Amino acid sequence: MIAATDAPAQHRPPRAGGTVTLTAARLLRIELRRSTMPWILPVIAVLLWFDSYRFATGTPPYWVLRTFWNMGQGHAFLDFAPFVAGVAAWMGSRDGRRGTADLVTGAARPRWAAQLVTWAAAAIWAVGAYLVFVGVMFAVYVFQGVGGTPPWWWVAVGATAVAAFSAAGFTVGAYWPSRFAAPVAAFGVFLAVIVSSQNGSGDTSGWPLILPNNANGNYQPLSGIFYPYLPDLPIARMMFLAGIAVVALGVLGLPARAGGPSLRRAAVVVTLAGVAAAGTASVLVRTARLTPHGMVIPALHDAANDRPIGYTPVCAQAAGVPVCLNPAYRRSLPEVAADLRPVLAEVAGLPGAPGRVAQVAGRYTSGQFEDPAGVAVTISGTPPVLRVPFGAFNTLPSATPGSAGQFDQELPLLSVHAFVGAGNGAGTAAQQAVQAALLQHAGISFATQPRALEIFGLPNWAQEDLQGLGPVSGPPPGGPVYAAARRLAALPAAARHAWLAAHLAALRSGQLTLGQLP
Repeated sequence: MIAATDAPAQHRPPRAGGTVTLTAARLLRIELRRSTMPWILPVIAVLLWFDSYRFATGTPPYWVLRTFWNMGQGHAFLDFAPFVAGVAAWMGSRDGRRGTADLVTGAARPRWAAQLVTWAAAAIWAVGAYLVFVGVMFAVYVFQGVGGTPPWWWVAVGATAVAAFSAAGFTVGAYWPSRFAAPVAAFGVFLAVIVSSQNGSGDTSGWPLILPNNANGNYQPLSGIFYPYLPDLPIARMMFLAGIAVVALGVLGLPARAGGPSLRRAAVVVTLAGVAAAGTASVLVRTARLTPHGMVIPALHDAANDRPIGYTPVCAQAAGVPVCLNPAYRRSLPEVAADLRPVLAEVAGLPGAPGRVAQVAGRYTSGQFEDPAGVAVTISGTPPVLRVPFGAFNTLPSATPGSAGQFDQELPLLSVHAFVGAGNGAGTAAQQAVQAALLQHAGISFATQPRALEIFGLPNWAQEDLQGLGPVSGPPPGGPVYAAARRLAALPAAARHAWLAAHLAALRSGQLTLGQLP
């Protein structure tokens, strides 16, 4: 009798699922080594540096502006698109070009599965390179002290687009196994992105918003600074691009040579799912509307994304008054304080003079364009606070702190304009005269004031020919307004201060006339 312990050990055969997974992993590792995609990456890196990074370095140092070209308008992934599509087509046509299609079809694994692994290797190289290149570019921006927060949603859109372009190119190569497949795919993608960029970039609503290089509504001027980047449009675009990629890969499994009937039925389901995803995204963007915070798609919108970004302001002193800005504008703080210092010193001690200066978010209704009712400098609160909503394309301090620019005149002018109570218009004649006198003592001469007043649409009393061609030259402005302003400005500082203290209430209410000025 043989003891039970002497019986040979029974080894359980490996699970089929684990074997398939291991085989797929080995095949993927082989395809990663054999892929042609790494050879094109140095060319893409050079193009990305010239087209995306170098071009954007001329913009002010804020994430929303620095990345508008390469992320908002999609140039970072557009630099990848033709090359990725061409190389993927070359990989997809490999078996046909080498005459090994019949051998692959008769292999143990389905041809569709092998093609998906080959595409996955090419896509891993392409998407990985995109993320690495963008990561290096963003790291340089961080080193340069760019203010705000990075647009991570648009990085994800670019990565999805690169994967979609590679899938489309691979399918072209698989269905047309020729040496000409790669250049045809590359040129086709290049033509598609150029046409969509030219024809779709002007549309601010409807299906063109789904195009990955349509910049309308991507960013608002204060995104990532005062308000987060809204994810609604990026999510819709990723749905659309992922749908295209799934359709392209699903089509590979439809021919009879791709595999058995069950596999082809699965390919049909995958293809239909991709069509549904792309179609759903196209329908969703038709409901999009532009808001001051960005593009909102009701079905995808989360109200929590409308909340302002909390921050601790950075402050400096100007004539004894704290001037506080969003930390994203830290480098502009000395310039802002210097521009406001003469104005704050001139009005110090007067009724309603600001005891603090605070930056607030401007209001933007269409892309980079300001809503005139939402960008006025105001003085309100107890104690009075001068609220300055600069921080957009047209109202930023100079890119290089300390350099002269239109902002150096606009900020004092807007502040004095708010102090005299002129509102959003030119103000009454008396308000204009007091404003001119205060600006004269704040360092903006009578001769140069009409140039700065262009931001108010040139009041009728400013008759100089101002075409935005440079500083105003020639004799100083005339007329009763400037005559009254000169009289007020000629008074001793103590007398001028006392008169203003006694008459500011009447001036701000619009009850004071030019004849009542000293």
